[in-house]
Amino acid sequence: MNPQVEFGVSRVVNEFCHISVLYGELMPIELASGMLGNKAYRAQNAHFRRDEVRLELQRVGPFASESEWYRFATGLMKRAPSGGLEAISGNSKLAELFRKIRQGGVAGFEQIWKEAKPRLEEYKEKFQSEWSPIGDQVLSRLSTLAKTPWALDRIRVHFIDCLYGGFGWNDCIGFAAFPDLQVQKKFLAHELSELITPRRIVGDALRRADLNSEITHTVVDMLAYFSVRDFLERPVFPNPEKKGIKPNPNYYPAVQNFIHSSSVMQRALPST
Repeated sequence: MNPQVEFGVSRVVNEFCHISVLYGELMPIELASGMLGNKAYRAQNAHFRRDEVRLELQRVGPFASESEWYRFATGLMKRAPSGGLEAISGNSKLAELFRKIRQGGVAGFEQIWKEAKPRLEEYKEKFQSEWSPIGDQVLSRLSTLAKTPWALDRIRVHFIDCLYGGFGWNDCIGFAAFPDLQVQKKFLAHELSELITPRRIVGDALRRADLNSEITHTVVDMLAYFSVRDFLERPVFPNPEKKGIKPNPNYYPAVQNFIHSSSVMQRALPST
């Protein structure tokens, strides 16, 4: 049984990520140099930074690790619209700090959200219409390629305006809205692949097969690509140079060994 994929646009999730990007230097380094490192967004909204917010974040030291940030963000995704913040984190200081910042009015966010909300809502409707006819087939292919059944009943997918990329964590996905819906299909398939084929499992399988574990991301992404490639629209004039959505070989380490590695991985991944 495949999980149900639910799409959403949430003010509170976008607001939290807005704060995280705006004060990225205080976030876990893995995130600050990655998806929270949206330099264009930060520069565009730098005048909304406030010393009192920065000092409060420094005092509390909000997130000790990348996983703690993910737990908080996905807790917000699961929160009922009228619900409180108490249950979203094991650290009550985090919830209290976020509540305090929101009650004080996150500088500039009202203005940002007024423009971003209708745009994200419109994008969500367009993408849902593209994904609905193919989603169940993509999930089934991922399960077959990963050689494991889905253990989730529901996956929440949120569109977040300020992220530079996105993330998948347990049963939640948060990502930016790309103008090209075909790219967004590939992006969602990648995050779904991350959920069903955690990098740790892939890395262990690579090491057992005596392969370079640095290509773990490559394997996860290629499983995603093969799950969705038949549902990507073929480019037409005036963009004949676009030959479909394919991984950039310069992005992956040791990619020249991937074809051999992928065939070994199919044997190395545990069967269910």
